[in-house]
Amino acid sequence: MELNERDWRWNRVRAEMRARKIGLLIVLPESDPTDVLYLAGEIGAVLFPLEKDPTIVLGGENTAVANGGAAWIADRQPALVHASNKIPYGAVLAERLRRNCYGPGRVALAGMKGNEYSHVRSAEGYLLYTSAMEILEALGDTEVVDGAPVMAAARHVKSETQIDALRAAVAVAESGARAIGEAFAVRAEQADAYRAGMTAMMRPGLALPTLAWCPGTWGHPRPRLVGVPSGAIEAGLCVAAEIILPVAGGMAQIAEPYVAGTINAEQHAEFELNIAAFEVACKTMVPGTPWREVRRAVSNVAAGTGYTLALLLHGGWDGPLFLPNEVPGEVLDDPVQGGAVFICKPTAWPAATGAFNARSHDASWGDMVVVRDNGAERLGTRAPQLVAY
Repeated sequence: MELNERDWRWNRVRAEMRARKIGLLIVLPESDPTDVLYLAGEIGAVLFPLEKDPTIVLGGENTAVANGGAAWIADRQPALVHASNKIPYGAVLAERLRRNCYGPGRVALAGMKGNEYSHVRSAEGYLLYTSAMEILEALGDTEVVDGAPVMAAARHVKSETQIDALRAAVAVAESGARAIGEAFAVRAEQADAYRAGMTAMMRPGLALPTLAWCPGTWGHPRPRLVGVPSGAIEAGLCVAAEIILPVAGGMAQIAEPYVAGTINAEQHAEFELNIAAFEVACKTMVPGTPWREVRRAVSNVAAGTGYTLALLLHGGWDGPLFLPNEVPGEVLDDPVQGGAVFICKPTAWPAATGAFNARSHDASWGDMVVVRDNGAERLGTRAPQLVAY
C-alpha cells in the first residue's frame, strides 16, 4: 500500500513536470519539509528527475542510516560522514548536480516563491538563500523556474489513503476537543484545560499536535497563543480553539468554541449563522463550481441579519486561502476540484463593527471536509454545538 501511495504521488508530480517541460525538480527541507515529505515520506533533500529514479540526501541523525531500511527512494546519500544537525544541503546537492546529468529540460526549484495553492502563508517562498545560490551556481546556464506550481498542483487533490489518514487524525483532534470541554469550567485553570486537550491527542505514531488557544472577552480582540495559557477561566471568557495534527503530508484541523458562563444572544446568533454557512459551503463545493460562487453563497447566508459572513477556508499549509478582510482574486474563477481537502469554518461578526478584528467576535466551529461529486463530505463526526461551561 505504501508503494502504491508513493507511485500515485510521483505520477501526479511527473504529470505536472511534463506539462511544464521540466526535466528535474529539486526540493529542500530546511524551513518547510512539506514538499519533501510528500515526495519521499521522510526528511531530506530530493533530486526528482522526470525520467530517472530520484535521489535523496539525508542529514542529521539520519546520516547514520542513509543506506539502510525500507524507503520510498532507493538512491540514498548521506550529506556528511558523521551525524550532525549542521547540514549543508545546498553544497551537497550542488556537487551531485555537477557530477550527474539528469536529462533535458528546465530545472524547477521548489519554494522559490509563494503560491495561491501551496505554502499559502509563505508569501515569498520557503527556500533558503544560501542553498539556492549553491544550486544555481552548479546549474550554470540551465534555465531554472519556480517549482511551487508543480508541487501545488500535485498535492492539491488527495489520495484515498491520505483522506483516510486525515479522517483518523480528525478523530484524534475531536478527542482533544472533548477533553478540553471536560476540563473547561469557571474557576479552573486555562492551563489545565489546554493540557487535557494536548494529552488526549498524544498518540503513538502521530506527529505532535498543535493547539492554538485564543482567549479573551467577547467584543474585544483576542490573541492567538500557541503554548500553555495562563490565568483562570472566569465567567465571560471566550476561547476560540484551533486543534491541529500534521499527517500524511497534510494537516488535519478542527475549530471548537468554548464559552465560560452564559452564552449571550450575539454569540448564539453568530454560531447559528456559522453552522448554516458551513452547510451551504459543503453543498456548494461541487467539482467544477468556481470558488467565487462558493464564497458568494456563504456570504448570502447573512443577508438581512445584521451580520457579515466570511468563508474561512484553507487546506492547512495549502490553499486556496479564504480569510476575513481578504479577497483572493487570483483563485476566485478557478474551479473546485474533487478530492481536495479543507478546513471549513465560516466566520460571522456584527456588520456594524466593519472589518473583522482579531477574533473579537468569534464563535466559529469548523471541520475538515473532502470535495466529492455531490458536495463536500465531513471527515469529523462530532455534533456542531456551542456549549456554556
